[in-house]
Amino acid sequence: MKLASQGFTLIEVLLAIVVFSLIAAVAWSALGPAGEGFVLLQESRVQVEEQQWIGRQLRRDVSYISASEDKNIPPLLLNNDSRGSHAFDELQMLIRDPMYPGLTLIRYKIDEETGLLQREARSPWSRDNVESITWSLGKVDSFDVEALAADGGWKQVWSFDKPPYLKPKGLRVKISDQFGEMHWNLPILVQ
Repeated sequence: MKLASQGFTLIEVLLAIVVFSLIAAVAWSALGPAGEGFVLLQESRVQVEEQQWIGRQLRRDVSYISASEDKNIPPLLLNNDSRGSHAFDELQMLIRDPMYPGLTLIRYKIDEETGLLQREARSPWSRDNVESITWSLGKVDSFDVEALAADGGWKQVWSFDKPPYLKPKGLRVKISDQFGEMHWNLPILVQ
């Protein structure tokens, strides 16, 4: 009785390695672009979530705009700074947030060094050397704000520097970034 030889020959081992290499190469070439697409999809999802969060925060702040008994503090200031197709506007609001006592001065602006839209909050009566609480709301290319006047026209600049202190009916905010634009129309009900 003859025993069968155990093990693989060198040719069988090399053939198995070649087959596994071909399968790995085909799988890598098929799954590589899918992985890149997943990374792009994840980046755009994060950006959309940041934009939606910006919209929620703006909507919340605008809903709490309030006038002060101190007539030197306007409830809303809007400064326009357009440079070509990009806007670097500043929006300042005096709000009465139910979560905090008193009034809070909120300012939205783009930090030009980082490209981040920032929300700064501080007491309107704090000293100049007191730092604001600053949140970065995400990287944006443009922050464009307009105020709706009583005559139905959109104004790029709004200030309460002289009487009568007319309040806008709403704000139109447009933010653009590498993924596109988001628009919000926000009504103003000043208390």
